[in-house]
Amino acid sequence: MKKLSLIAAVAACALTASAQGPRAQPGVVITKVEVTKALVADMEKRGMKASMDRITESLDNHLAAAIVASRKFTVLQRGITQDVSRRGMGIELRENDYTIAIDIDSYLDKTEARVIAGRRYEQRTLHLSGQVTIANAETWEVLDKSNIQMRFPEENEPTQETATLDMMLPELTRKFAEASFERIMDFAFPFRVIDAEDGILTLNRGADFVSDGEKVDIYGKGRTITDPDSGQKLTVPGRKLGTATIILTAPTYSQAEADGNFAVTAGAEVRKIKKQTDE
Repeated sequence: MKKLSLIAAVAACALTASAQGPRAQPGVVITKVEVTKALVADMEKRGMKASMDRITESLDNHLAAAIVASRKFTVLQRGITQDVSRRGMGIELRENDYTIAIDIDSYLDKTEARVIAGRRYEQRTLHLSGQVTIANAETWEVLDKSNIQMRFPEENEPTQETATLDMMLPELTRKFAEASFERIMDFAFPFRVIDAEDGILTLNRGADFVSDGEKVDIYGKGRTITDPDSGQKLTVPGRKLGTATIILTAPTYSQAEADGNFAVTAGAEVRKIKKQTDE
């Protein structure tokens, strides 16, 4: 994913503007990033409380910037505690509004032996783990809860041997925030085709999610069925139709060209192709 160009000051201005006036987009309440009590105690014991404070502040800023840059949501409020009463927020909530909460439960800063291009050396790595919860902002019903584990640098990702914490920590938190943001995007705006004409597919995700030349898988439109025993609604994916190549990216949409001749209609599902890790 491309690096976000918004800095915290610009994001703050955008957040203030977005909270005013009528809105057509779904709203998001960004709660304060929390750290488990056990991890707080451990970090204090190891004299690393300052690092954890930097992580939570950086996560908050990167997450807010990602949401603003997507142009898909209106940020309603930011920095409230996760257990606050929705009636005490002083904002009008709707059924298609969301809250996003991050709970950090593990942080490791260690040195690992690595081999890159046939050369072995010791390299510092950072590991961050936490729970991301997406809830309905009106009812506080939990819609999605995911565990995200992030490390920097990633496996076989080249970086400077002398990289300092000041260089590495911003990248770690940016990647964690972007992965957290993708959870709410996947739930609110599933990646799909919104128009198809002569093999050119218009997709509902933009430059913050895909890049020119990237390939994606195209699946037939899924359908929703109801489990007769539990009453739970289940989404059944369609079959794979083929692949397509991204040929144009814009802030709020992208276009792809189908690789081959296969029929695609609006509503078809799109999935990013996972990169294979080099051995």
